[in-house]
Amino acid sequence: MVGQETGTSIQAPYDYSLSTLEDSGWSSVASPTVLSDLEFANNYRDAMRPVLLRSACSGWSACLRWSPEYLEQVAGALIIPVKTLDGGEIKVSSWKLSDYTRFLQEQPVRKGEDSPRPTAVPYCHDIPLLTLVESLAGDCQPFQVNYLSPWYRKHWWRYSQFFMGPAGTVTPLHFDTLLTHNLFFQIYGAKQFTILPPRQAACCGRRSWRWFDVDPEQPDYLRFPQYRHATPVTITVRAGDMLYMPPGTLHHVRSLTTSISFNIDFHTAQSVLGALAEADKGMPREVAYYNAISALGVITKMPEDITFPLYKPYLNYVS
Repeated sequence: MVGQETGTSIQAPYDYSLSTLEDSGWSSVASPTVLSDLEFANNYRDAMRPVLLRSACSGWSACLRWSPEYLEQVAGALIIPVKTLDGGEIKVSSWKLSDYTRFLQEQPVRKGEDSPRPTAVPYCHDIPLLTLVESLAGDCQPFQVNYLSPWYRKHWWRYSQFFMGPAGTVTPLHFDTLLTHNLFFQIYGAKQFTILPPRQAACCGRRSWRWFDVDPEQPDYLRFPQYRHATPVTITVRAGDMLYMPPGTLHHVRSLTTSISFNIDFHTAQSVLGALAEADKGMPREVAYYNAISALGVITKMPEDITFPLYKPYLNYVS
């Protein structure tokens, strides 16, 4: 989730690596086209290794239907939060979805290396659109529910976060707030991810709980000399692809074209215990709370009708 933490690098209490999180020390990302539930669980999720599953969702109706024009038709009257990165601050404003989709349609067509590097681009980022318009979840079938932990499977769309923006939209280097697993689905357009394993957090100019000052596209080695030892991996995720990232994976994201996507952050018993172990290392109190709620669902199997109302505010939490 995008946050509002700004300012210069802070050396304490964030000058440590995510040492309690397990990662396999990966330096590359596999890109199979077929992956069974068991192969995903054993070789990637439980092994804490990222994977790019090509064409994982290319058969969904979403990949045929979704576009700014389609979303205007089905949900144009919705009022949505739109975030703008301006001078290191993230400003949130309210737009009608129809106004935002028209804004996108008015943008010049760019792709790849021609995408701009603006400082202030309105971005529809991290909103629970599939919960607000459940017919959109129906466009995402058959969904890979068994990739998720059981707590999330019955109503998987409730846990999703939606993204839509023009070419050149950037999310700076960060990891996911709750230190969850991340399933990311690219529906329309393409994005470029630059990712690093959790153990390299100390190389990246950490300035708050989950934000980093290094720009992997243009690293300042004078300011961040340790970044020379980092091993970033750059991946292009295209329409129909699914990217999995393990807990604590640092990622920088650039939209190469107008883009529509969504992700699901989810915990396993292993990952939620790892996250709770980080609670005394600068984790915001609200984040520790939502991790504790996740543990009630994932580990104790407390019913979703009890836990989800407690968890739901996280989907609008700015961190």
